[in-house]
Amino acid sequence: MFDINKFLDDREKRVELQNSLLEKFKAPLLTVRANYPGENKWESIPIEITDIVAKEMVLLFEDKIIHSEVLENLEGKIYLFFIDIPAFEIKKNTIYFEENHILGRCVDLDVYDVDGRGLSRSDFNLPKRKCLICDDLAFICGRSMKHSHQEIKDKIASKYIAYQKYLKERERVTVILSDLTLEGMIYEVSSFPGFGLVTPLTQGSHKDMDFFTFLHSSFVLKKGFKKMAETMFSSLPLDIAFKKIREIGKITEEGMFKATSGVNTHKGMIFLMGITVGATARVLYEKREFKDIQNIICEMTRDILKDFENIDISKKLTHGEKLYLENGFTGIRGEIKNGLDIIFNGSLEVFSSAFEKTKNINLSAFHTLIYLMGRVMDSTIVYRHDFSTLEQIKKEMSDIFYNGGAFNKDREYFEKLEKEYISKNISPGGSADLLAVTIYFYKCLNSFF
Repeated sequence: MFDINKFLDDREKRVELQNSLLEKFKAPLLTVRANYPGENKWESIPIEITDIVAKEMVLLFEDKIIHSEVLENLEGKIYLFFIDIPAFEIKKNTIYFEENHILGRCVDLDVYDVDGRGLSRSDFNLPKRKCLICDDLAFICGRSMKHSHQEIKDKIASKYIAYQKYLKERERVTVILSDLTLEGMIYEVSSFPGFGLVTPLTQGSHKDMDFFTFLHSSFVLKKGFKKMAETMFSSLPLDIAFKKIREIGKITEEGMFKATSGVNTHKGMIFLMGITVGATARVLYEKREFKDIQNIICEMTRDILKDFENIDISKKLTHGEKLYLENGFTGIRGEIKNGLDIIFNGSLEVFSSAFEKTKNINLSAFHTLIYLMGRVMDSTIVYRHDFSTLEQIKKEMSDIFYNGGAFNKDREYFEKLEKEYISKNISPGGSADLLAVTIYFYKCLNSFF
């Protein structure tokens, strides 16, 4: 039997605890609890939803959470998070969550500033929340008891079922996407000739790695790309999701170096393919079109060149950082800033046409590599040599492409040219990364769009 006095006592104790913890931590408070009708707050679905949303809040605020507690009483299960972010910013994020997450309407996410004042939607000039079932305001339906408790519970249950379906769909989509990233990387390193790149036939201009080093590294990277896709296949705000996939990228990079005993096989690829697979996942989550991937890339990387504003010269610099400091060279970040236009309006059509014509992956990849080398401001070439060498290579490859590319010269000619590039220690690593992404996009088109 429900004890109303015990319920009120539990609520009073919770408020006292919240106030004491606010005084102790001097940080805004976020509480998470199910928005569930009836006296029994311990049915399985509201508890499960509360746990799910609490995990989402941990994902959203992560290292900014300075203290958390879980209360279990007649009010149900309640999470308390003290977060080192202005209360206004926390509330803005919880409102976004409520309006965009499948379970957002099934919970109460209350935010209190350091003085214990609760923030509301009106602080953002937003209307009160609407009813979970109809378009009326929730508080009006609640007061008039317009909907029975069972109707509301059934609606919440349907939301919970929809969330479980979302998890299955996320798993299906991200498994395929990570497989496609692997295909892109494997097909790229498997194509030949490579003009100084590692191929199955040669180490190219690389003394510290071979074809099998790349294979080993690629399989490690696949796991990281799946996590990035999972992060973006969600309702997380795009800027926050992008920050998270960059953190995953750092962990993935550590895995790469461990797998290769310190050899840098794919550092640039992690950066480029991570953004690519993340943008693809977001477009699929939002059920948009293939062309929107480019828009997402532009949107989430609009500040990507700010990476160069905070370079720590006391640490070991990347090739790109050194070139930027010395020459203002933006490299692959510049390509990304432009929404990978060189792929969407260039190499993707080159590869697609070649493959539809020949059904030969290797020939199509090689032909596309020639195209890219004639256009890409390749930081790997510049780092190993200089801008003059890059311009010479771009002109040579551009001329070859416009004269038929891989289809207008015999194998012997290209093998001779490859040996010349290797003798000069040339390696078009930036073009290779873009080739892998080109193949990945081609596969995506045929898998999802």
